[in-house]
Amino acid sequence: MIAGNTTNIPNDCGYPGLDNPMAYHIKSEKSSITLPYLPKKETTKKGLLVILDNYKESDEEETFQILKYIVEEGNSYPQDEMSTIEDFRAYYLTHEVYVCRDANTSEVYGAFYVKPNFPGRCSHICNGGFIVKKHARGKGIGYFMASNYLQIASDLGYTASFFNLVFVNNYSVKLWRSLGFQEIGLIPKAGNLKGIGFTDAIQFYFDLTTIPKTKGI
Repeated sequence: MIAGNTTNIPNDCGYPGLDNPMAYHIKSEKSSITLPYLPKKETTKKGLLVILDNYKESDEEETFQILKYIVEEGNSYPQDEMSTIEDFRAYYLTHEVYVCRDANTSEVYGAFYVKPNFPGRCSHICNGGFIVKKHARGKGIGYFMASNYLQIASDLGYTASFFNLVFVNNYSVKLWRSLGFQEIGLIPKAGNLKGIGFTDAIQFYFDLTTIPKTKGI
């Protein structure tokens, strides 16, 4: 599952034939804000008892393998490769990350990051990148993480959420619509997806000022 991918382009990424790379860099930075409601235990809509918690170093391998598999599937994230742990760290762990665990076994079922979509004067707009383990799909994990994402993003100080690329074939489209995201754009043939070909992508926006911040934050 994917919400949309951040425009966090590495400094050395450019276009062929250009002397200077066309890119902007979003500084890696962890928030000092503590969310008092985490860890949070809840039963998903499909009856699975899970816990939403802060990402820990011990989660690295499980979370990396989930993202690696999704990238290899080739129909949701724009990357065509996520082969090393260094790639994972550079892309997924630069800001806040949260994981969804099985309440009994502590197995990581999914995760999402929250980070600025743009630098500087536009850094109040955040992006989220969601992943769910293959065998945990269809069990309400995505909805559980997505609905908590809005409160977390608001509490972290963001005033809006913007998803750059949500391919129209992705099952998360229905989820974002159900949560009240606005569809503000459509990019024709945005991704050349594996086994599918060129596919349009929707851009989703949510006004986080409509989500009251948790008291004490």
